[in-house]
Amino acid sequence: MSLFEQEIEKIQKKRFDIFELDVAGFCDKVASRKRATDKQKVDAMLELDATLYMYLGSDSKKSEREETKKKSRVIYRAIKNINHALGDSLLSHQDKP
Repeated sequence: MSLFEQEIEKIQKKRFDIFELDVAGFCDKVASRKRATDKQKVDAMLELDATLYMYLGSDSKKSEREETKKKSRVIYRAIKNINHALGDSLLSHQDKP
């Protein structure tokens, strides 16, 4: 079981709700793992980011899209604490129109 799978099981519910998802808590738990490599930590955070966008659809509300983008920024900032160059790159690409 991957690091992502271990942590996501703890925070997922039957119905996915972007507004109730504790992304900062997830990132903190992943980042504090002592036995995980930096690559495993970053991979787990990127998997969460991909999952957030996977739940967006053509029927998603504007508020859901905005909340997803905000949560992505939280993830990218956490990644920046582990891998500065990658985190900076992700944040700068997100800001482009």
